[in-house]
Amino acid sequence: MALLIPAIKGKLGTTIYYEATMKVRDLVQAVRPPREMDGWTSFSIEERMQRNADMPRIKKQLAPYLVRNADRFFGSIIVLVYGGPISFESLTDLAKNVPVAYKQVSQQIGFLTIDRGSLIVLDGQHRLIALRMAQQGDIQGPFSSTVGDDDVCVIFIEHEEDIKTRRIFNTVNRYAKSTTRSDNIITSEDDGYAIVARRILAEGNPLATRKSGGEPEDVVEWKNNTLGVRSTRLTTIGVVYETVRLILAHHDIPKLDPQDRPDDDQLDEYTQYVSDLWTSLVERIGAFKTALGDLKKIPAMREDTSQTSLLFKPAAQVALVDGVLRAVKLGKMSLDEVIDRINQVPDWSMTSDCWRDIITKSGGTIDASTDARDRMAHLVTYFLVADKLSDAVKYDVWKRYITARGNREDLPIPVAGPAFTAEDAKKYEDTALSKAA
Repeated sequence: MALLIPAIKGKLGTTIYYEATMKVRDLVQAVRPPREMDGWTSFSIEERMQRNADMPRIKKQLAPYLVRNADRFFGSIIVLVYGGPISFESLTDLAKNVPVAYKQVSQQIGFLTIDRGSLIVLDGQHRLIALRMAQQGDIQGPFSSTVGDDDVCVIFIEHEEDIKTRRIFNTVNRYAKSTTRSDNIITSEDDGYAIVARRILAEGNPLATRKSGGEPEDVVEWKNNTLGVRSTRLTTIGVVYETVRLILAHHDIPKLDPQDRPDDDQLDEYTQYVSDLWTSLVERIGAFKTALGDLKKIPAMREDTSQTSLLFKPAAQVALVDGVLRAVKLGKMSLDEVIDRINQVPDWSMTSDCWRDIITKSGGTIDASTDARDRMAHLVTYFLVADKLSDAVKYDVWKRYITARGNREDLPIPVAGPAFTAEDAKKYEDTALSKAA
């Protein structure tokens, strides 16, 4: 059955295209993913890999977004008309008495008829599959029943020759730029973690802009997830986001769905939890207080040989907050009491041997992996509240420590209490064996 669609005709380079809208119910019936395209197996491995659908992403993010949001919106889907003729009739062709003022424009506005052939997605297959899942009821939500009536913008391109089609096919993906993690945190209006992270940067909050030399300066790097050698930012938006997740988990808040915005009361509650911790960090950690008093000092304080360098490294900052929260829970101490002890840790330098193979690599660089952050978090907890920890907890830290470093050695001396030694570990193991016997 032929498709008849109102459309606007355009030309870019040598390619003629037609822009139109289609109801979702019509779109998902008429248009196919590229893997169903004739000759698909003749495409190169690279081209086929580009077009493999990421089904977990579709099921967990895109389709739920459609059925849960009244203000949902998607960009244009590019569709190839393959193996069938396209006929475009302009208003000028159809109407004899078009006013002179509209005659030139009316040549581009008209009706597109597509008869036979295949309609294949060139760009937007993830959106198409998500729309199909929503339309078919595979994903349920408050707006499941209305998605089928949505109008989706579609750009039709007629297949001319294989080489040109492949070139377009490749280019629309190769030069498409995904949004960065920072972009997503800054712009999301549904992800509760992102919303709270942004609030902590707002005026009156602990990570708001500060005046340095008379001019207000950002404390948080929100454009990138890394900090350059000369950066005067305390931390990054990515770090703040991760700490929001840690803090809310510490307060037994169930994991938030990034597609389901919490209500305002919940957001206020979450913001208060995060604000309390970051306020304590920036007001009670001596290095942070000094840095925020004069942001120009931060590059020197971040240098690898500085006694404070790890306190200004993004990966280590996430581990620090994780370690502090563990210390509060396991040490049964207040947040302020635990954070005050951070100032008593003798060496936060990247060159300090105690951090080797924990958060720093043998070559002297930071290890930003999840495992490394977890190792550092456990060691930070030990440093801060070793005098409050059971032998079982200290033994667990010790096992992580020696496993990473490959040597059966003592743990470093903590802020309070004696160091947990290899001999202490041997006694603990012997006791555990005797109890098991």
